[in-house]
Amino acid sequence: MRENQNLKDQTPGKELPILANSAEKPEKSVKSGRGKVRAIVLLAVHAVILLHITHYHFTGRSVSPVEPSESMYALELGHINAGTIFFGLAILSTAIFGRFFCGWGCHIVALQDLCSYVLRKFGIRPKPLRSRLLILTPFAVAFYMFLWPTINRLWHGNQHPGFSNHLMTENFWITFPGPLVSVLTFAVCGGVVVYLLGNKGFCTYACPYGAFFSISDRIAPGRIRVTDACQHCGQCTAHCTSNVSIHKEVKEYGMVVDPGCMKCMDCVSVCPNDALYFGLSLRDGGSAYDAVPKSKKKYDYSLAEEFAGMAVGLFTVFAMRGLYDATPFLLTIALAAISAYATIQLIRVFKVRDLRIQNFRIKRENQITTAGIITVMLILGWFAFNFHSYFVQHHRWQGRHHLSKVNIVWEELLVPNQSLNFPQSDLNNINAAAKHFEIADRYGLIDIVEIKLGLAIGALARNDVASGEAYIRSAYAKNPNAFRELLMTFLVSQDRQDEALKLMPASSEH
Repeated sequence: MRENQNLKDQTPGKELPILANSAEKPEKSVKSGRGKVRAIVLLAVHAVILLHITHYHFTGRSVSPVEPSESMYALELGHINAGTIFFGLAILSTAIFGRFFCGWGCHIVALQDLCSYVLRKFGIRPKPLRSRLLILTPFAVAFYMFLWPTINRLWHGNQHPGFSNHLMTENFWITFPGPLVSVLTFAVCGGVVVYLLGNKGFCTYACPYGAFFSISDRIAPGRIRVTDACQHCGQCTAHCTSNVSIHKEVKEYGMVVDPGCMKCMDCVSVCPNDALYFGLSLRDGGSAYDAVPKSKKKYDYSLAEEFAGMAVGLFTVFAMRGLYDATPFLLTIALAAISAYATIQLIRVFKVRDLRIQNFRIKRENQITTAGIITVMLILGWFAFNFHSYFVQHHRWQGRHHLSKVNIVWEELLVPNQSLNFPQSDLNNINAAAKHFEIADRYGLIDIVEIKLGLAIGALARNDVASGEAYIRSAYAKNPNAFRELLMTFLVSQDRQDEALKLMPASSEH
């Protein structure tokens, strides 16, 4: 019985069969031989990425980023880039062989596996989350990223711009966040999400590309299959890093039908009887998946708790999307998943008698613990940051909305000694925009170029030249290359040519 207890400890929340009932009980738990091989492959993937970046660094021109996110621009702008072709091939391969790409080629999966490995070294084995609603998030995000732009274009009667070749680029980093935000994105998606939602938590509850792979996997003839040598010992499930109940599925269907299976092959490697193997069969395709009794699934939370979590998660998307021009979409979705999880746990603090969040005891016999108090404070602090972020975002959006109603031409604003005669409706919108931008600027934690430029427009429209210059200089300080010409034009309009010349790049002075 000690052997079976070890297996239960390795996979929290999964009920494994009693080994004593097996005809041949393995002497000990076997370590997967595929883990090291997969780690080497994932390291090789990162080495190729590094070579790609190095090539661009030295040549200034290279193949466009090989990222699935780049394929958004094919539908929206008609840009056929390397990411579009790569994502299409990945979906096609998944429809044949299953989700091998996720397990063996995704850098986010590599980060999640690394985080799980580090947590295990500290004796922490995060319990995988079982949710009926949060699992729909990848599909909703995929719809927003890939389908909504086309629907919105058709709704407004706009034509597709046509497809164009963007396989090579001279602006490699244009669609990527800066280094600090990139590190934060990897830390959240590959670390925090794993600790809270379990291994592959980002894949299951956030990744929009996983939605496409999940659908493709359901029709794939390539699956993990079983022979008659299986003794139902449960080693496969205990070692699965994709949170799949392999021993149950191979017993009921003769194969693994869960689309969450990422074909890491750990189950095949640890099977003591060599009963599992990867095989192709055109006869079953995705038919076995259709037979899975969905009603038998067990979930961790009530439907009401999950709806509350989803509502707060959606609020986080609005609050964090593009916050301070720094938060990329994937990080936003990961933060939304964390908000949803935090909401559910906060509700349960007041509902249940005993509560644990991974390895922390939050409530014991209806008494909140010190760890519970700290956790509640952290959750409330996170929610306060969400509300503050939404407040700043709201006023920024309102300022942008009012300014969009006015046809502003910088050349007209900067013409010296000109009396600006805006129609009253335009003045009303400019003043309304300025008020909203002032609030966003006052309470925001980081200066935003759009807000500074909006404030500059409002100041110049009021003939407040000094304030207009201060705001333009703030925008210039944030991005000198983008706003050098604007600041120089302003200085020339004020008969300050000497100051304007000092701003010229050294290579342009002669």
